[in-house]
Amino acid sequence: CTVESPCNAQLANVCGESSALQSSSRMLQTSTFQLDYAITQTFTCEVGSCDSSSDSATLESLIASIVDPLESALSSDEFLNILSVNILNTGRFSANITACLAVWGILREPELEVAPNTLGTFFPDWGGDSETCLQGEAPTYMELDPENWLHDTLEGCCERYYSGWNKNRCINVRGSGLWYVSHLLERCVTDCEEGQGATCGGLANPVSDNLFADPMSCCLAELDWRFVDFCEADSLLINCYEGTGKYYRGDTAGRPVCVRDCDPEVTGDTTCGGLVEDTYIIFHDTAEECCSIEYNWMNNELCAARSDQIQVNKYWPDMTNSKCILDSQTPAEELSIMIYNSTAECCSEGIHWLSETECLTASAL
Repeated sequence: CTVESPCNAQLANVCGESSALQSSSRMLQTSTFQLDYAITQTFTCEVGSCDSSSDSATLESLIASIVDPLESALSSDEFLNILSVNILNTGRFSANITACLAVWGILREPELEVAPNTLGTFFPDWGGDSETCLQGEAPTYMELDPENWLHDTLEGCCERYYSGWNKNRCINVRGSGLWYVSHLLERCVTDCEEGQGATCGGLANPVSDNLFADPMSCCLAELDWRFVDFCEADSLLINCYEGTGKYYRGDTAGRPVCVRDCDPEVTGDTTCGGLVEDTYIIFHDTAEECCSIEYNWMNNELCAARSDQIQVNKYWPDMTNSKCILDSQTPAEELSIMIYNSTAECCSEGIHWLSETECLTASAL
């Protein structure tokens, strides 16, 4: 809407409450909250009933002038960028609040209001397959019993005849904006027509698809074999999820020791083995704990050091060449080997077939 146009955009409610934005402390208690915008466009009809061909053409043009740019903004980053700027401009949030902001949404079907109302009331579409309420001339049996069949508003009609999740479809036949699982993509998607946003997966099947208020609820219920934090980030199509930073067995990352749950390409940290996607992978708080459980045949100190990629200033016995070697200079390849605090200790216990003098001499070479 522009200043010159008879168009008015208002924030109708936040999280179901009809008011302006809540305080920052209230909003930050949850990672998901719903904003409803109401856009009103006024124009003068050619005839009182607003049903002339000219009025219909004008109405279609006005709807397209609002819907088309909004769908385009939701499909691209435009809406997200504008929202981020507006949030920061309030001065009530830190600059990093928008770093992981994700936006999804749907556009409800437009409603035409004529003063005085000559368009008729809403009635359920029992004779069709639209799964919504229609406005106009109702079937005769409904006209004869208006108290049971006819409603002044679309929402009232949908509440009466299409309750539960069906109400969302009734109010907006282009999708509810809720979440359902896509087993093909192994993530959750939003119930909306493709083109209304990057997270849209097409219209949900009202029979086979369960709908959820947010992607985390969907992930927990429908994709319980996937790590929920990763599933949520994957569903929202955001790339700022950093992982837990905890340790897990490195086989899946092609490593012989433990690795951390983070992305090495994003963080530049080579101890990262990649983000964990599935729940069968077990997390450990420390490298030592991971090594003791996942690689219990290895020397725990060597395994933990290789996992954290730090040096070990201890000696290991090179039994092939009968000498002791400082691990920080020449790391041992066999991680089950014993290590010692000094060359003398290593020679005494690890190269016991040589005299200490012979071993120390060989080790110094």
